[in-house]
Amino acid sequence: MDGNWGLGLFQALLPLLRKGLNGLPQALEAVGRALLAQRAYLFRLEERQGIWYTSQLSEWAGPDTTPQLHNPALQNLPMREAGYGRWLNLFLQDRAVAGPVRSFPEEERPLLEAQNIQSLLVVPIWVEGRLWGFLGVDDCRREREFPAEEEAFLRAVAEVLALAMELWERTQGLGHLLEAAPLYLARLDKEGRLLYANPSLKRAFPQGVSLPVAEALSVPGRPRTFLSQEGQAVEWILLAVPGPGAEVLEVLALGVDVTEREQARARETRWNTFRRNLLRVYETLMAEGLSDSLFGLILEAALDTIPTAQAGSVTVLMEDGCYHFLAAQGYDLEALRQVCLRPEEPLSLTGHKEAQVFTWKDLERFNARLDETRRRVMEEAGRVREIKAILSVPVYLAGERKAFLYLDNFEQEDAFTPLDLELAQAFASQLGVLLRRMELESQIQHLAYHDPLTGLPNRLFFLEKLAQALKEGAEDLAVMCLDLDGLKLVNDLDGHAAGDEVLRVMAARFRAALRPRDLVARQGGDEFLVLLTNLRSPIEAMRVAERLLEVARLPCPVGERTYHLSTSIGIAMGEPGLSPGELLKRADLALYQAKGEGKNRLSFFEPQLQEELKREIGLLEALREDLEQGKGLHLAYQPIVDLSTGQRVALEALLRWRLAPPSVFIPLAERHRLMPELGRWVLRQACQDQALHGLKVHVNVSPQELLDPTYAFRVAEALEATSCPPANLVLEITESTLIPDERGRDASQALWALRELGVGIFLDDFGSGYSSLERLAELPVDGVKLGQAFTQRLGNPPDPQGPAARMVAAVLALAQALGLRAIAEGIEDEAVLAYLKHLGFPFGQGYLLGRPKPL
Repeated sequence: MDGNWGLGLFQALLPLLRKGLNGLPQALEAVGRALLAQRAYLFRLEERQGIWYTSQLSEWAGPDTTPQLHNPALQNLPMREAGYGRWLNLFLQDRAVAGPVRSFPEEERPLLEAQNIQSLLVVPIWVEGRLWGFLGVDDCRREREFPAEEEAFLRAVAEVLALAMELWERTQGLGHLLEAAPLYLARLDKEGRLLYANPSLKRAFPQGVSLPVAEALSVPGRPRTFLSQEGQAVEWILLAVPGPGAEVLEVLALGVDVTEREQARARETRWNTFRRNLLRVYETLMAEGLSDSLFGLILEAALDTIPTAQAGSVTVLMEDGCYHFLAAQGYDLEALRQVCLRPEEPLSLTGHKEAQVFTWKDLERFNARLDETRRRVMEEAGRVREIKAILSVPVYLAGERKAFLYLDNFEQEDAFTPLDLELAQAFASQLGVLLRRMELESQIQHLAYHDPLTGLPNRLFFLEKLAQALKEGAEDLAVMCLDLDGLKLVNDLDGHAAGDEVLRVMAARFRAALRPRDLVARQGGDEFLVLLTNLRSPIEAMRVAERLLEVARLPCPVGERTYHLSTSIGIAMGEPGLSPGELLKRADLALYQAKGEGKNRLSFFEPQLQEELKREIGLLEALREDLEQGKGLHLAYQPIVDLSTGQRVALEALLRWRLAPPSVFIPLAERHRLMPELGRWVLRQACQDQALHGLKVHVNVSPQELLDPTYAFRVAEALEATSCPPANLVLEITESTLIPDERGRDASQALWALRELGVGIFLDDFGSGYSSLERLAELPVDGVKLGQAFTQRLGNPPDPQGPAARMVAAVLALAQALGLRAIAEGIEDEAVLAYLKHLGFPFGQGYLLGRPKPL
């Protein structure tokens, strides 16, 4: 132990060595300050009928720390039954209890947290081989561990304290006890005159004492007991001593000073009243929950427990930095609510750290500083007149004076006793517990009903407000579902931290764009909900939605990058009889339609949407099931013909499904990101079938597949698994695949990787997209397919001078110039076939040349 600890130990032990147990308060203060704690205390442990009880005997509490010495919960506490069996077991093993309260078992924490204890260190005290009690300190400001030297310091103090108690118990003999509890002895004659008085009686009653000898004379030989309260409480036993012939000789009187006993009895009666009143408060709390009215109940209970208090009030520190009245008895509370008590003003009675009594003289001095407005309000409420004394008690919450309990007397300035201050302090402690619980419940409720990222209400809060609005009238409200377009790109490019910041920005924008009475909530992910009420027409809802579309499109700077996003909005108008869930479902269907139409737009719910979605979901589930089980799907092959010889040179694999045509299920699969799985099945099946027909096989590839970085590997795996030569596989892509997506990705890398495999690549529906000649010349493309829209516009017979014929001729010339093979699709009659041959088209495809059939 270093010099600093040695000095601290000396300062803690010196009061005990000088004064014995009378030096305990000073010793506890030295212990608390040495260990940088806010409380130091001594508890007694007693075993009664097999149950260990503990009671707090002494305490030191530092500044801004609520004392607990008179906390009823810390008196006669059954250790094991109250959840502290672990402590008792450690004490019986002469071990300490130490560390942050948060690390303690759950059953131990409530009582400790109610005292604002963050960490504690407690060591047992043994006296003559018996567990006598424990000595401890509390840290109410921080969580910490206590090193070995701090425990050694506290144990050293405990050992000296144990020696002091052993010495006290050995020196207190019967004589000392008799001197400590004075006995009064007297002899009186039959008229009550004093014949003899011992020294103790003479010292206590120098003017003499009047005793009711008549009662003793009425029953000679039988003792009579009565209590006198003249200056002090004395319990007397009188005995009329009979002589020969039953004549009374004299009256003997024995008196015992029971002032302390009576005071203790009165004290216990007051504390019982406190407990009874407090129980009533908590019964109300359990029945009705937390509310401001509980402050009034605690004030009412305090006035009932402290009869000298004739009126009172409670103030609480609010967010504006002022104390405001929340409860009052004997005053006009509504008038007092207009008063703001600033903490720095002496007249606020908020500068003191412990319970304190202010007299009318203090009040006169403070009230003289009141401004005229507040003086008038306070006088109208009766708060400044006729008060002789105010008992003011601070209420602490996390070390801050959060509230004050004021108890007033109108008759005398010394109306309040030390016991009154203790009881008022106990009520103030309960106010602190109540404030802490209200704070925690408020935090819990906020967490339960709000999104932690954006601070917006969450889905649960939104549904409750929507249900309430529907009850008040469904005709003038609307619900919107919003989905951010482009947030996934932000997350993929710069991580979820950037995405979270974008969500916060968008949440603030949406909130600012709404009307004051409207509600916006975050449903989760990139989805938001909006509730509009008091609408005059759907047009008003549309205008609000357009504002939301507009603010979502604004550039969104985050860090060094600026993002450009948009939103899609589905709107459902309220209707009588709809539940909140049904209305949300309608808005979600409308959102689905808006996104399907191209995003960055709004859509109102229409009844047919529900049936369309139901059909679509049914088809989607069936398609997924067939794909997983490998049934219901097959390939049909349409021939590609050499127009000069009429011979088949290749087959195009076309996917067919049992429940819907390609024009229905292919867009369905694209919307629901199912094309990669379908494409994998088609590719594997087409490569297997190629060995059977021996011709080149053409397979259509979706943009979703080509934008997958692993697509070329999957093609290589399929070729290897089916032993299909790469030169016999031709992949057909659309021009839209060549356009970069929202992330800037395109199919260029995949095309070059496929070219390295030796796979052929054709550009399908050439002329219907947006590819440039420059880009076409750069890409590894082997050929182009003229879309059937061009061949169908040629006419029957074709007009060689018509625009359609000139366009077809231009496409062929371009393909020949670039060294690309050209295939004309959609050939359905002889005249068109003859014209295409005349132009010089090498290959053709269409119903005239062969319809799609299973292999």
